[in-house]
Parts: sequence; structure tokens; C-alpha cells
Amino acid sequence: MAVLDLTSAPMPANNSVVVGMDAVTKDDTPSSSAPCQGLRRNHSNLTLVSLASDISDTSDSSQSTSSSSSSEAPKRRRRTRNKRKKQKKEPEDLVAKALALTEISEEEKAKYVALDCEMVGAGYKGKHSVLARVTMVDWNHNVVLDEFVTPHCPVTDYRTFVSGITEELLAEANTIDIHTCRQKVFNVLEGKVLVGHGLKSDMRALGIQLPWYAVRDTAKYEPFMKARFDDGVLWPQSLKTLAKNRLRRDIQVPGEAHCPVEDAATAMDLYKIACRKWEPAMEYKLSKTREMEQGKQ
Repeated sequence: MAVLDLTSAPMPANNSVVVGMDAVTKDDTPSSSAPCQGLRRNHSNLTLVSLASDISDTSDSSQSTSSSSSSEAPKRRRRTRNKRKKQKKEPEDLVAKALALTEISEEEKAKYVALDCEMVGAGYKGKHSVLARVTMVDWNHNVVLDEFVTPHCPVTDYRTFVSGITEELLAEANTIDIHTCRQKVFNVLEGKVLVGHGLKSDMRALGIQLPWYAVRDTAKYEPFMKARFDDGVLWPQSLKTLAKNRLRRDIQVPGEAHCPVEDAATAMDLYKIACRKWEPAMEYKLSKTREMEQGKQ
């Protein structure tokens, strides 16, 4: 803004006081206030010119900023697209990234198998779950067991929208009875650790029990659980939710039946990303349990 030189301007009369660049008149006497009035007029003109100049500079600056922002917009959009593409590729890398942090031998990998069971409904309104299909996969998602099971009681609801099982499918499939199925599961599990999601219901349907240290249930693993209320109590999350949040993978698509192979493989992958911390916790718990048992003897 322009600066006004007051040294060459006429001095105001005694009844006027110059404040900053304006004159404040104590009374309305024309003779004494005339020089100050002229000063005020000159200053007003200078101020208007300076303001016009500042507005012009601000307008130019705004246009420059707007132009710069316009040129930056395509770059930001490209960065956003690249980030989204990267996120789409990430789900396949998350498991490998987690496994890269720990060394797991092929012998160790062979110890783990994942299980998923599909049920049909029996009894009143099909509320009683009955085993109809058993699927097991190994560490690398290879199917090691996939059997349809003959329901041991009349089916009142095939739950096709979830299980994918129909009356025709069971009639045409080479089904086995529950006892044969149970023995096959035991044969696969010999010397191994069972992985799955919500294994309590699966093992109940199969009629088997396993020691706690031979089970890795992703529904009961605390870091995978979530508090629903203010009381802090942890609740299991669904396999679909965990797959989305932890693996960035979409499973159990609405309108399609569940795939037991996919569900078992997903449970195995959830275990893989957690095993680095899960296994030491299990070993510690097992050692403490043994110490307590020895102390009782």
C-alpha cells in the first residue's frame, strides 16, 4: 500500500490532532480545519488507489492459485486411482506379507488342516442342525477331504440358500454315514492341529472332541473378536467380516450358497496372518497348564 509523506503537508491547527494518517478535528472551525480536510481528501484518494491495487494483486494471486489447483487435480486423481489399484492387489499379498515375518518349515505347515461343515435343518422349522457335508483343506488350500453325509434324521429344511445342498443333490451324491465320516476326519487329524471358524458347532455335529491345544478357532481368537457394548465383553465376528477386514477378501456373496472349500481356506489364511503371535501364546498357556498339573501331583 502507498505511504503518504506527512513531512511536507501543512501542519494542523492546535485544535486538530493527526492520528496515524487521518486527522481528527476537535471542532468545526473552517479556518483551522481546512488544511486537515485537504489532507483527509488526499489521503482518501491515495487509500482508494492503494485498495484497488491490492484487489488487483489479490485477484491475480487467486487466478494463479486456481490455475495451480486445476493443474494439480489430475495428479491427485491419478494418485487416488493408483492407490485403489494397489489396494485391490493387496489381498493376495497380505498372507504372504504376514508369513514373511516368521519362518515356518514345510514340516510345520503339514501340521495344520482347516475344517468347514455344512448343515441342514431337522425337527420343528428345521432348527436342529444336522451334518450334511464335511470339507477339509491343508495349508496350501488343497482339499484333503470332501464328503457328503447322509443325514441321520429326516430333513425339514435343506437351508439351500446357505448350504447349497438340495434333496436331489444328496440323493445323487455318493454319501457316507456319520460314523464313516467321523473316522475319516480322525484319520486326517492324526497328529495335526485343527483350524476353523466356529469349530464348536462343527465338532458337535461330527460328534468329536479335541484337546484345546489342538484347536485354532478364529472365532475365539481374541484379537479377531470385538466388543459390541460398553461392558467390554468380546464377541466373535463372522467369517465374512474377518475376511473383509483382515484379508480384504469378499466371501459368502449374498444370493450365493456358501462354499465350504472357500470358507475352510479363509479360516486357514486368517490363522496364517495371526500364527506369529498365536503360537507363542498357545505355548505359554500350555506350559503354565503343565506347571499347574505338576503342582497338583
